[in-house]
Amino acid sequence: MEGWRLRYVLLDLETELSRPLNLDRQVPGITIAATLAGDGDPQLWYEQDEDGRATGEVLSQRNAQALVQYLGDKDRAGHTIVTWNGAGFDFRVLAHASGRVAECIDLAWRQVDMMFWFHCLKGFSIKLARAAEAIGSAKTGGLSGADAPRLWSEGQYERVKEYVAQDVRATAAVYEGAIRNNGLQWINARGHLSKAPGRLLSVQDACKLPLPDTSWMSRAPWSREKFVGWMR
Repeated sequence: MEGWRLRYVLLDLETELSRPLNLDRQVPGITIAATLAGDGDPQLWYEQDEDGRATGEVLSQRNAQALVQYLGDKDRAGHTIVTWNGAGFDFRVLAHASGRVAECIDLAWRQVDMMFWFHCLKGFSIKLARAAEAIGSAKTGGLSGADAPRLWSEGQYERVKEYVAQDVRATAAVYEGAIRNNGLQWINARGHLSKAPGRLLSVQDACKLPLPDTSWMSRAPWSREKFVGWMR
């Protein structure tokens, strides 16, 4: 199935504070967000001056609301919103930044959050880089989500723009690969290719999956409420 025949829009955002974050205590502002519709080019959302240059400020409520409107329009037009940890992170942060909490919750339930689907199926989570590597894609070399807030604060806007744009490209490649292969592939801790078979589900439907056997795990896994509790 070719990418242009899939109707989807990817969402990824970066914040002013490094991860891991405790969103129950503090929800950081958005520095930059990226969307990618189908086989188009990434669209970047950030505060700009009159000449179109990044100001370094967090995304205003007005522009955050415009992003919510854009995603809602795509959803209503039949596009699947796709994220990696969008339930537990991106939509929660966007809800706070935009003030449009109810709309963000509705979109968060309807989206396909591939990491959350994987967690519901397997009982543990993996990083996007592991899934991207499995299908021959890659995140921006040398950078991680922890680097983006620091680089943004240092005024290295172009590097962060490149990073977040590549993130949505990698997420798109993972999503299309999961559709083609009827399951999500990843490189496991032993360096081998593994696959979680099955059709990708919305967050709402993924929550209905039976709990997986996690008796083999040395530590109790995160509950699904860790990701979606704020949406209840």
